[in-house]
Amino acid sequence: MLDLNDHFIMLISEDQMAASIQLIEDYNVGDITEQDIKDWLKSKKVIFGLNEESIKKITDEFEPALFPIKIAQGEEPEHGIDGTIDFVCDRDDYFNIDEKRDFRDIKRIPSLEEHEKIAVITDPIQGKAGYTVFGKKRPFKKARPVKMKAGKNVIFNKEENTFYATVVGKLSVTGQQINVHDTYEINEDLSMKTGNINFVGSVIIRGNVPAGYRVEAEGDIHIYGLVEAGFIKAAGNVTITEGIAGLKKGTIDAGGDVKIGYINQAKVEAENNIIVQNSIMHSHCVAKEHIYCHSGSIIGGVCSAGVTIQANEVGNKMDTKTEISIGVDQEQFQQESQLNVAKKTLLNEINKLKKLGDNLERKAKTSHGLSSKERILLLKQKNTMQVTKGKLAKIEEQIESLKVQIGDENKARLIVKKAIYPNVDLRFGKYQKTTDTIYKYTQVYIEEGEIEIKSL
Repeated sequence: MLDLNDHFIMLISEDQMAASIQLIEDYNVGDITEQDIKDWLKSKKVIFGLNEESIKKITDEFEPALFPIKIAQGEEPEHGIDGTIDFVCDRDDYFNIDEKRDFRDIKRIPSLEEHEKIAVITDPIQGKAGYTVFGKKRPFKKARPVKMKAGKNVIFNKEENTFYATVVGKLSVTGQQINVHDTYEINEDLSMKTGNINFVGSVIIRGNVPAGYRVEAEGDIHIYGLVEAGFIKAAGNVTITEGIAGLKKGTIDAGGDVKIGYINQAKVEAENNIIVQNSIMHSHCVAKEHIYCHSGSIIGGVCSAGVTIQANEVGNKMDTKTEISIGVDQEQFQQESQLNVAKKTLLNEINKLKKLGDNLERKAKTSHGLSSKERILLLKQKNTMQVTKGKLAKIEEQIESLKVQIGDENKARLIVKKAIYPNVDLRFGKYQKTTDTIYKYTQVYIEEGEIEIKSL
């Protein structure tokens, strides 16, 4: 039996991942078997990844050119692939240029709809150990799963490995938790840092809203500070702790109630009630139900309500013009009156044009016919008629769109705890009266087609 150490030497790579045999002395084919090679490799502790084809070549033929020949190959470890989380919802908080309404549109608030898919988790792929030609295990990097859990207003579907929102709101990912907040909070004044606010849920601002800024929400809006000449619109209620100094530009529009400290030179509209702790001054206020001015006065401007208006005082000692309208929206009533005047003017013009056209048409049928000037006049008449009818149609469309009536004037009440001063216009539907004296502790209502002012 040959001693293979006399014929071969073992070559091991530095990383022990490959083994080769080098020929040092010739041998005769048939003197070495495959098992002899394997036993010799084992004596050298090479036990993993043996190359059966190379062993067979060594034993089946003697060919010096074969050497050195790779006899064993280790196996590299397969490192695990960590799990991943892919957010499939919109997380971009910057406006596109075409989305901006003004320079205060700095950031938008990415919002989620109810049941909207938030993120999908991909499970980790586990790794596999490697081995050197000596059979020594080479470690692999273990795969780590995504450690993320459903937080507030979020559910996780295990079958789909997917997170879903359970409410309309703003996505918030903090640490290892996904939340959806239906209220967006700002703990400072609005500024160029925050920009305008437009959110699908409710908004809380623990500061002021300076002039020119907009706050819009599909829920409620609560502002703990002062609103200057800004724009506030909510599908729900609007609460402003201090008040609004509108500078004749500020606007509040609420789908529910407006609760506010005071209103000064602003336009305020509410589908339900306007509740003011202090005074309403030189403003336009419309409430489909009630206006309550608990401890202050209504001075100047126009206040319209569908059911009742209550205040300490209406007007002032300087006889400032103040308009109170119950059952109708006074501003829209005035618009309707102006439009009706314009409509009447256009109807008169149409009648005149029709008479002119009829006269020219009759003359055209006579034997004399129309002169060249009369034919031009007839063409102008037809064109003017068409333009005028177009104007009339637009005015009628505007009148139709107005919502003048907001309540039943026969059930409406104005209740004043202290005094109604002179120069206060009182309107209940189609009935109107202007005060010319001071009335104290009074209520005003319609009785048998007359506006009555009586003591409480």
